[in-house]
Amino acid sequence: MRKLLFFLLGFYAALGQTDSTVICLPCNQINEDQAFLQLKNSIGSRPFRIVHIGDSHIQIGHFAKQIRDVFAAHVPLMGTGISFPYSMAKSVDGPWFKSKATGIWIGDKILSANPKLDLGLTGYSVMTKDSAASISFQLRDSKANYDGVKVWFNSDSLSFFPDLGDNFHLLNFTQMGTKMGVAHFVAKNRFEQFELKLLKKDSLNQSFQLHGIELVNSQGSLAYHALGVAGAQFSHLIFRTPHWKEQLKLLNPDLLIFSYGTNEAYNSNFDAPTFVKQVGRFFNEIKTVLPQVAILMTSPPDTRSQNRIPLKQVEVIEGQRQLSSSFYDLNKVMGGFGSYQAWIEHNYFLKDKLHLNKAGYELQADLFMLALLGQLQPNWD
Repeated sequence: MRKLLFFLLGFYAALGQTDSTVICLPCNQINEDQAFLQLKNSIGSRPFRIVHIGDSHIQIGHFAKQIRDVFAAHVPLMGTGISFPYSMAKSVDGPWFKSKATGIWIGDKILSANPKLDLGLTGYSVMTKDSAASISFQLRDSKANYDGVKVWFNSDSLSFFPDLGDNFHLLNFTQMGTKMGVAHFVAKNRFEQFELKLLKKDSLNQSFQLHGIELVNSQGSLAYHALGVAGAQFSHLIFRTPHWKEQLKLLNPDLLIFSYGTNEAYNSNFDAPTFVKQVGRFFNEIKTVLPQVAILMTSPPDTRSQNRIPLKQVEVIEGQRQLSSSFYDLNKVMGGFGSYQAWIEHNYFLKDKLHLNKAGYELQADLFMLALLGQLQPNWD
């Protein structure tokens, strides 16, 4: 309770720096479906898993990290969740580690019209046929104390097996379906860096394809995975990740959050009925894989990319509202169409007017968590 009160005090202090006539606090709630209602009071009472998938607002990391920090104030986390060595995709590595590769690697992502690699929920992947290739990882926080590493990779008969060196031993390996696998390595001693190398266990082994790295805290009770791809639309996830089912089964989330809509809002070809049909069918497929999972859709924030008006923004949000899931209208909470201007005036956006800065994302995350925890864990307040 004390930690939650500190959080609320901090939240209202931040709110005082913004235009309270723009932010809609009465709107700051989740429209719950039955699956969401059944999760109430679960967080903190048992191991709980959340998978959060979206576009650049998630990949950038500030929004997701603030969500993690608020969770961490209440329950111990199981680690970092899956992250990707984004520098290998010509992007910037996330908040957990810096990476550097040796050897020849090829990469792909769900923005490719016809991805050459089998992709999963991470949205990115790299592959090598060079058994001498490696990737070194340096933790950004030298004080972090993780006790293991999970490697997510293609695990069919053609795949090399990952090896993390003498300081790690393989605790278990789990494969789902024909492709997706995860190897859980436990550290013998505290580590600040490690190197991923490749083992050839069979004459058939010809390649290695990586989907992500997860730093593990085995004493935690809540897992939060934030998987974003800059520029992505929901359709990219639906149609260009052939192994999402296998990976979702392995992750086995209690709550699945989707944060899309910004890129759709600028897409002149966006058609709301088609969107509702495609995403609705996708949600039904998810329910066949995980019947008890709760699905939460969040709307896009109000933006103006390079001063362009997102002409489809209202249609996107109305389409999201029609889906068979819980719904959080972040757009309405931040003030609705046109509210970006007040947020810019209070220095919460970057110059591109498409992405918020660290303070802006943290404020949005605090608003979201105020609704999420207030409804999922009402006994905490």
